[in-house]
Amino acid sequence: MKTVALVIFLIILVSVEQGKGQELLSIELTQPYINKISNFSKSLSKKNSSEIGLAKSLFYSAHRKFLKNYHAYATVSDVFEKGNYDCLSGTYFLSKTLTDLGIKHRIIETNYHIFLIAETTQGDVLMESTDRYQGFVTDPDKIEERINSYRTNKTDGVSSQLYLSHIKIYHEILQVQLSGLLYFNLAVESFHRNDLVASCQYLQNAWKIYDNPRIEEFTPILAKVILKSQLSENQKINLTELLKSHVHQNLTAQAVPQN
Repeated sequence: MKTVALVIFLIILVSVEQGKGQELLSIELTQPYINKISNFSKSLSKKNSSEIGLAKSLFYSAHRKFLKNYHAYATVSDVFEKGNYDCLSGTYFLSKTLTDLGIKHRIIETNYHIFLIAETTQGDVLMESTDRYQGFVTDPDKIEERINSYRTNKTDGVSSQLYLSHIKIYHEILQVQLSGLLYFNLAVESFHRNDLVASCQYLQNAWKIYDNPRIEEFTPILAKVILKSQLSENQKINLTELLKSHVHQNLTAQAVPQN
């Protein structure tokens, strides 16, 4: 994912102001947003009789009405309120709408991409939210070509030394796990803003939903910066203990024999 790739540049000494930080955001859909998706789905259903037609209308209509501007760390609410989206929030919107339309689909996570494969009655469709013009792919050969590119972690203009470049991620995730990744993005965005308290809290939300390699890589970076920050000693202790508890939990889980 493009936004996550920036973390490698974060190993710096960050000075933060003491304070309460901003109110934490929630990535859960509120009822007004659920209603917007429902109305959007109904408008698509009236115009299309086939699943592949629905999927195509969804993809291009979504970019005209909701996914208008790529913006790093865009939240779910940004999609509805500002028309801003990124890889995760765009995929989240498409997935929710596909579910509302009753179209089965798979969500695939890779190092730097999140994309969907809709399983229509007329064949599979690859949908990549950040490619508004060529992100709807129906040709099996082109789908395979895209997937092979994602498997090898090819990224346009991105150094091979970036964050997560040494880890191979390619697997299907559940829709609820997208929520965990969205919270992770908020943790990284808060880190960029030097709000280390919020970063830890978002990170905790993330691992409770979907513990993943990104968290394992980011946690020691965050802990190191907390110790070198201008937070109070009590804040430093509390935050580092929170991060250590997650690391310990992971080590304990790995030590338990699997049946």
